[in-house]
Amino acid sequence: MACCGICAVPVAWAQWLYFICFIAVTCVSWVLRDYGAQWLDISPLNKCLEETSPPNPSCMGQEAVLRMAFGTFMFFALLLLLTLGVTSKSSKRLPLHTGFWPLKILLWGGLIGSTFAMNNDVLDGFGQAARVFSGFFIVLQLVIILDFIYVVNAWLVERRSCAFPLVAVTLLLICGSFVGIGFLFHHYAPQGSCSLNIWFITSIILLFLLYGFISVSPIRHESAGLFTSACVFAHTTYYVWSALNSEPRGDACTPDGTNNSAITIIGFVVAMVALGFSTMSSGTSSGAFDLEKDSDIDDDKLAYRPDFFHGMFMLASCYMMMLLVGWDLEGQAGEFTLDAGWASTWVKIAAAWLCGLLYVWSLIAHRVLKNRQF
Repeated sequence: MACCGICAVPVAWAQWLYFICFIAVTCVSWVLRDYGAQWLDISPLNKCLEETSPPNPSCMGQEAVLRMAFGTFMFFALLLLLTLGVTSKSSKRLPLHTGFWPLKILLWGGLIGSTFAMNNDVLDGFGQAARVFSGFFIVLQLVIILDFIYVVNAWLVERRSCAFPLVAVTLLLICGSFVGIGFLFHHYAPQGSCSLNIWFITSIILLFLLYGFISVSPIRHESAGLFTSACVFAHTTYYVWSALNSEPRGDACTPDGTNNSAITIIGFVVAMVALGFSTMSSGTSSGAFDLEKDSDIDDDKLAYRPDFFHGMFMLASCYMMMLLVGWDLEGQAGEFTLDAGWASTWVKIAAAWLCGLLYVWSLIAHRVLKNRQF
């Protein structure tokens, strides 16, 4: 497609361009955090040295991450406002989402650059607000994941040929989750004194027994079943593993693991790409999760809402900062360190519990709110 005056691209391409740019900004943020101290010895970034004793140059990298995230946050917040209410391909404001790429990249870079002249106190305030926005991001992702699980279940149940795969995948997810839990008990709760880790792991089993029973009982919502419970069980098990893996190393309940830098780097890169891809998928959830296209859908209607898309990336910029700096805003320890510390552990555990409770609510909401259509 030839580049016209506004350099517009198809709507489907636009989401990938935003994804690539977001990943690029995330990678630059990481490089500045771990290796940028020698380039960042400028005011006001170096004022953080006065707050550490002895002075720790890594604080300038943390300040850079705050600024990269704030600039990205402002960029997507602006696009959210400009595309608010755009739902059709004929909208005159759609090119604000799909076009003007040279200008938007310059704007994005300009907003990020402007933050490097801001006072550290302003960025500290954004850091506090970003924790709240990151919480919203996690909740929205959980809701979207649950919705996707229900869509997949309905798609499989409607097809007789998928009966065996449905049962097989359900059993595989449940058995795999219990194998994973055995792994967690072995590595993160090797002795009775690891009571906190034991409770973290046990709580996920108890939640599964609760919603697993409801999902096969007469009170469940008709769109749910053991497959949906198995998916939630697998997802929350992964969350608990991630939470336990974020615990600070140093005692018998937190294994050191292998000291393999290649594995660490690969894991870090995969996590960065997963962040961007999950954000893009969440932002396009209105269309990306359709397993079949309805032929009666209006051809003029967009597959996803640009305003919701930019809103998810706006929140993701805050979440990205939490991963790189830490939920306590005190920085990460070591190169390629991602989302570590007790604050990160508790956030992930809370997300796992919330996921289970949201699923329980989805199973019984039609019984509680009888006048509502679900």
